[in-house]
Amino acid sequence: MPTLFSKTFTLLNNIKPPTIESSNVNRQSRDAPFDLSESPREIDHYESLRSDKDDVVIELAESPKPSLSIWKAAEQNDLKSLTYYIDHAPLETSTLLNTRDPDTDCTLLHLLIANASDASDIFPALTLLLKHGADATARNVYNVQAVHMISLHYNKPLPAMQQLLAHHANPNARDGDGWTPLHYAARFCSNPHAVLQLLIEHGAHINSTDAGNKTPLFGLLANNDLVQAFEYLIVQAKADLSIRGDFLDPVNRNVRQGSVVLQAVKYRRLECLEFLIKSQMAFQQLKQVLDKEELDYANQMVKEQQLRLTTDQEVAKSELILQLLQELEDQLERDGSSLFAMKANQTTSIITNGHQTTQGTANRSQLQHKSSSFVGAMLDHMRNKTTVQRKSSVPNRILRKVSLMLQRSKSESSEISSLKRVEEELYNTSNRLPDE
Repeated sequence: MPTLFSKTFTLLNNIKPPTIESSNVNRQSRDAPFDLSESPREIDHYESLRSDKDDVVIELAESPKPSLSIWKAAEQNDLKSLTYYIDHAPLETSTLLNTRDPDTDCTLLHLLIANASDASDIFPALTLLLKHGADATARNVYNVQAVHMISLHYNKPLPAMQQLLAHHANPNARDGDGWTPLHYAARFCSNPHAVLQLLIEHGAHINSTDAGNKTPLFGLLANNDLVQAFEYLIVQAKADLSIRGDFLDPVNRNVRQGSVVLQAVKYRRLECLEFLIKSQMAFQQLKQVLDKEELDYANQMVKEQQLRLTTDQEVAKSELILQLLQELEDQLERDGSSLFAMKANQTTSIITNGHQTTQGTANRSQLQHKSSSFVGAMLDHMRNKTTVQRKSSVPNRILRKVSLMLQRSKSESSEISSLKRVEEELYNTSNRLPDE
């Protein structure tokens, strides 16, 4: 049978220490369990053993201050250090979190996002900063906000973008080049469809243009051949295809205007180009801005690209692009309301009118030559006429009449009438000259 001492020792060993829930834990231990089957004497002895241990106080050492600054903590996505600085902020937490790094003039949000990597998940730290007052609309020296940077630097932009928008980020904020969050998402997200849709649902303007007059649609074409996102922006988000952006000519360094067709050709986006040509919705917009000059330049661009291609697959792709451009040109020629067709008709009209003008000028020259020849012949006849008594005033009067009549001739018909009148006048005058 166990002795009283062994039972008491066993009972003390079975008493659990208090659970640690904070840095300072004060826990009463009066409710520690004991065996009611023991005799009253044993219970009294047990109570006497624990009477001086009623209050158990455990003091934990305070967490040491991190060795790195709060700026470095943000750069390194050090959640523990960021939490320490927030918990021990000597001033308002929001003031601390929006103070700028003296070296980079960036806020903690900028530093956190700019240094994100594929191997790290910045979402917990991002949520921590926003929750404690970090300003989602703060700008860096280039006018860039977190809502711009998240698509450029973070490989999981959708949940982070949702957090930023929930904390009043501006979906139409512009950076120093006029880029909006839509421009960044379209250009840099590897799979931008969901992010684009989220931004548009929060009021992002699909047709916002940057400093080069390019919409997010141009950026999407520069990103990749993302035909599903491309179709979404055109069909559902109602992107305006008539907007033309600036293109720098690599040869003469001149800037020219071009549509998304030229952008698709520049980046060799075969599927997106095919959608533009096959979709009637897209064609109805493009026909307002596409002309022969742009299509000729696009064809020239493809042929220059072919000189640098190294594989048969790339060459075949270029041939398909050329075929699509020819198909587009044929459609534009057949559509009399297209800019392409109207300019072609104007050119034809100018050429025709120019030919008629040339013919008219030639006819007038011939008439003037005939008139001059006839007048000269008549005057020579009058001078050589030996039987005629010439008066010096008569030839001068005739010449003045001829000059005035020719000056009044403004058209081919009037010139013919003038010539007839000149002939009649000369004939009548010569007949009125007196004989010697």
